[in-house]
Amino acid sequence: MKTYLLLIAFTCLILTANSQNATKSTLSFNYVKGLNSLHKKSLDSVYHNMKDLNYHCFNLVSEQEISFHQQPKLLKLIKARSVKIMDYYKTNQHVENQNLFVKYGGKFPTLWLHKPTSHLIASGNVALEDEGRQCFSFNSSIDNMIISENENRFYFPPNAFQTEQGITIINQNIDICIWEFVDKKSLVYAGLTTDANGEMLETAGSFYIEAKYNGEELRLIKGESYTIEMQSTKSFPDMFTYYGGNKDGLVDWTVNKNERAMFKNNTDEFDLENEVSIQIQEEYDEYGEGIIDAAYIESERAIDFYEMTAGKLGWINCDRFYEVKNTSTLAVLIDSDEPLVVRLVFRNINSVMPCYSNSNHKDQYQATGIPTGEKVLLLAYSVKDENAIFGYKEITIGENKIENISLTNLSKTRFKSAVSELLY
Repeated sequence: MKTYLLLIAFTCLILTANSQNATKSTLSFNYVKGLNSLHKKSLDSVYHNMKDLNYHCFNLVSEQEISFHQQPKLLKLIKARSVKIMDYYKTNQHVENQNLFVKYGGKFPTLWLHKPTSHLIASGNVALEDEGRQCFSFNSSIDNMIISENENRFYFPPNAFQTEQGITIINQNIDICIWEFVDKKSLVYAGLTTDANGEMLETAGSFYIEAKYNGEELRLIKGESYTIEMQSTKSFPDMFTYYGGNKDGLVDWTVNKNERAMFKNNTDEFDLENEVSIQIQEEYDEYGEGIIDAAYIESERAIDFYEMTAGKLGWINCDRFYEVKNTSTLAVLIDSDEPLVVRLVFRNINSVMPCYSNSNHKDQYQATGIPTGEKVLLLAYSVKDENAIFGYKEITIGENKIENISLTNLSKTRFKSAVSELLY
């Protein structure tokens, strides 16, 4: 009992201290008609201008009403208006129940709003679309090589797959399906980002790989691995295999330092016998007799690539940590009532970083630890069914602490075309 009384006294002490430092305003309205646009704008302004952990006190009857109505009528007005305001904040600002309360005492009850410490929420979700799936069928007991649409190569060893129950698939046809994300456009379309626990990565490409036997999910046998040859025009010595896992709707990447990706320069290994074909061009004279022209040589282009190994299926990435010496924080303000995907697409780095929505501000997004001075295409969008809303801005990190984006309505097809045009 004594502990309970002490807790009440402590709570009252905190509320008294907060009362002295709280901001205050008076809001009265016809509770039957509800909040109009000016009332809503006023409520939004109050919330946005509050600092974290601060309070705001609403007086819900005007001086004119106090002089005109009796106490029971005034209490009824306060109760009805409190309900309307609380419902608005819960629905539109996602304020939780414990941060809205009616305080009794004084001449009339007052409604109190508390702003908690903000936290950042990942914007967007990863989407594996059917149109991006590439499927291949082969016998599980022989060496198999798959060449994807982007001419990446996947080498799977024999008898390397088993069911979730641990049964090895031998001499049976299995299905391998692959999704490729080889450029920044495909990363954006899929909602993928290149960060590992908040740290920036530079990528050479990402994949999602699944294996099935008669529709049943398969996994690699422990200790087995497969090889990927991934085309690349850049060479870095610190590229490794990364595995992805779901974190708040996004893919978060984890490095395996035992699986280094090796850059291979095919020019050094060029095999003339295998790669060069000799063709004879035959022309005809005025009498229709064939004239053998000089032979000419046509050869395939030598392609550089990373060779990486992986011991798991699912999300696979060839990445490196990008060293950031000078960092900046960016806030993005977007006038929208619905959640958006907000991304930083770096122009000179093969990286796409997420912006996180602020739990205390539904129209504000934030990115931290991003490299100062880098040129970035800032994208904001939402795609539902065949419709999209979309906005973008070319920025340089560090020039402004706050950026604003305007949105426009597009079809899903036009949205993809716009992203493709921007990320030429």
